[in-house]
Amino acid sequence: MKKLLTFVATAFVLLFSCQNKGKHSIENPSSGFECSAPQKISVYKEFVYDLSGYADEGGGKPFNLFDENDFVDPRSENKLTDNYIPTTDPQPTFHPSIYFPQNVGSRVVADLQTPYKLSEVYLYDRSRTVDSVWVYTGNMLNWKLKAAFATQGDPGMWGWRKFPLGDSSQYVMIRFSSWQTAITEMVLYGCPYQPLPPQPAGTYNGQRLPKKMMKEFLGVNYFNEVDAKWVKPFHYSRLYTFALDFDNDNANAYPKNKYNMLHNGQWDTQKKEYVSFMANIKQQYNGNVWCSIMGKPLWMNDARYENLRPVTQIGMDPENTMSYARHANMMWNIAAFFGNSKVDTNLLALSHEPKGSGLGIMSLYENGNEDDATWVGEKYCNPVEYFAESSADYDGGEGRLGKTCGIKNADSTARLMTSGMIELDTNRVRVYKFLCNTLRKDKKFIWDGGIQYHHYSTNGTHGITPEEDSLRWKLLRAREATYKIAPNVECFLGENGYDKSQNSRQATPMVPGLSEQQCQGIFILRSINATAFSGFDAYILYWLRDSAVKNDPRVYLTSGVFRQTDDGKMQPLAAWYYISTFVNVLGNYVADEVVNEKGNVWVYKYRNKLYPDSVAYFLYCPTHNGAMVENYKLKAGLTHNNNAYEVDFADNSVHGLVTNRKVANGTINISVSEKPSIVLVEEKK
Repeated sequence: MKKLLTFVATAFVLLFSCQNKGKHSIENPSSGFECSAPQKISVYKEFVYDLSGYADEGGGKPFNLFDENDFVDPRSENKLTDNYIPTTDPQPTFHPSIYFPQNVGSRVVADLQTPYKLSEVYLYDRSRTVDSVWVYTGNMLNWKLKAAFATQGDPGMWGWRKFPLGDSSQYVMIRFSSWQTAITEMVLYGCPYQPLPPQPAGTYNGQRLPKKMMKEFLGVNYFNEVDAKWVKPFHYSRLYTFALDFDNDNANAYPKNKYNMLHNGQWDTQKKEYVSFMANIKQQYNGNVWCSIMGKPLWMNDARYENLRPVTQIGMDPENTMSYARHANMMWNIAAFFGNSKVDTNLLALSHEPKGSGLGIMSLYENGNEDDATWVGEKYCNPVEYFAESSADYDGGEGRLGKTCGIKNADSTARLMTSGMIELDTNRVRVYKFLCNTLRKDKKFIWDGGIQYHHYSTNGTHGITPEEDSLRWKLLRAREATYKIAPNVECFLGENGYDKSQNSRQATPMVPGLSEQQCQGIFILRSINATAFSGFDAYILYWLRDSAVKNDPRVYLTSGVFRQTDDGKMQPLAAWYYISTFVNVLGNYVADEVVNEKGNVWVYKYRNKLYPDSVAYFLYCPTHNGAMVENYKLKAGLTHNNNAYEVDFADNSVHGLVTNRKVANGTINISVSEKPSIVLVEEKK
C-alpha cells in the first residue's frame, strides 16, 4: 500500500508541476538566525490557504488543522498534552465532492512566513475510512513529496502519526483525496533561518479609498438593450454577456479563429462608426459600462465539454495559465475594440469589417460570473483555476502568451474585476492574493478593477430586511477583511435585490398597507444605505427589467425596477422612482456618519462632497410591521437660517415630495415611518 501511495503521489507531483521550468525552492537560505533544536512552529490563520476554495462556502475550516497547536506537543513526554485529543476537522461539509476533483483532491497550504529547516510533522488521524494523504514542502511552482500514507480508518488506531520532512522550506502543503479524511491536527517542527515576523495585525489601520458620491456609487445588472434613459440613475451598468457572443467561431482552431464584437451594436454606414447602446450610455450619462463575460466559447458549447474550463484545447491543465491562450486573446480583442487605446487593427482577429479599435466604451472587464457557485457540481471553478485564467486574461501571464493576449496588452487603462462571488467570500480573495504573490514574478494583485461580492438578504425561504440580515455589519466585516488583503482595490456589492413576487424565495418583505412594488423600493433604499455606510465602494442592483409574469415563483425573475408591458412599452416601477430620487437628491453626497442604529428610528448622515456645509439625514424605522414614530426630534445642531427640507419618496416622481421644515433649538420635528425620508440642512459654522 505504501509503495502504491508513493507512486500515485509522485505521479501527481509531476502532473501538478508541468509548468515548472526554471523553478526553485529554498535549498540553502541565508543563515541569520539559529535555534539549538527543532521547535514547534506557530501557524497563523491568516496564512493558511485553501486551494480548493471551500473555506467560506463549503462549510469547512482549513485552519482547523492548526487551531489546537497550543494545546498539544506530540513530541513531549508531558502527560497533560499527551491526553489532549484534537477534534476539529478541516474538511468541507456542504457539497464536499466539488472540492475534491479526481487525481487532484483538496489542498491546504501553510505559509510559515519565513524559511525553516523543517525536521518533522505530526498529524492526528481520526478517520473512519481509509483514504490517501500527502504532505509536501517547496513552493507553488515546485512541490516535493515528503510523506504519503493511508489513514487507519479504525477508531482503535486513532492517534498521532509522525513523518520526517528533512527540507528547507517556507511552505508546507497537505493534500487529501477525500472529504471523509479526518486529520484533526497538524504540528510542524523546525528551526527558522531568520528572526520570526510579528503576529499579523487583527485590524486594518492603513489608508482607505476616498468615498464615492452617490451618483458614482450605484449600478444595475441587465443584459438586454434598453433606452439609455432607464439607466440614468445608475453610474455602473454590469452587462451579462457570454463568451460565445464574442468567440462564436466553431470552425477554426486558435490562433486562426475570429471574434465578433457586434452582438450588441453595428456599423453605421452614414456616421462611419460603430454604434451600440453601450456607447449611448457612456456618451449621454458618462456611465461606466462593463461586461460580465460568462461561460465558454461556442466551439465548447457541447455536452461533452460541459464541465470544462475555457482552455484552448481539450485536455489542457485548467490550473496552468498557458492553457488559456484563446480566452486571453479574446479578452485582448475585446479590450482593443472597446477600450481607450488605439491599436494596429491588422492585429485584431475580427469576423467583420471594417475593423475598429479604441472606441472608449469600456475600461472594466469581468471574466466570469459566480464561478465559485457551489450548486453546479463539476462546473465549480477552484481558485487556482480562476487565477490561471485571470492571469492570462490580465496580461497574457506576464507576457508569456504573447503580445495579443490579455487586456493590459491592448489597453494600459484596462482593469480586470473578479468574477462576482456568490457570497462575501473573503477567504477566496485571500487565496487569490496568495497565488499572485507566489505564481507571478511581479506579485501584482491582478484584479485592479475591483473585488466583487454578491449577497442577498434572505432566510433561505423568503427575503428579509437588511436590518434583520445585519447587512451593514456583514458588509463592514467583508470590507475590512478586503482592505487587509488588497488595500488599493475597490469593493463592489455586485448583486443585491428583491423579487416582488411573494411566491419567490427572495420575495421582498411586506409593510402593511403597501404594495409589493413599494416594499421592494423601500428595502432597496435601505440596502443601498447599508452598503454605503459599510465602506463598500459600489452597489450594483439586481435587476433592471422584468419580463416574467408578476407572480412568477422563480427566483430573481421579478427583481426588476421597471417592466415591459405586453404592448412592448416600458413601465417604471416604484423602486425606479425611489432610486432616481435618491440619486437626484444625494448625487453629490457621501456617507458621513452613522448617527443612530438603536431603538425605533435609525439615522444616518450624508455630507455634500462639493459643499461640505450641506448635510442630509437619512432616517427610517428599521422594521416592517407598519411602525410609525410621530414628532421624532431629529438633532441637527446649528443650521443656516434654521431651515430644513424633508424629501419623501413618491411612486411617480424622480425628485420626491419636498416639504419645508423649521429647525428649533437645533432639532427638527418629523414623522418617521418604515419608508425612509431625507432631511436636508445647511450646517452653520
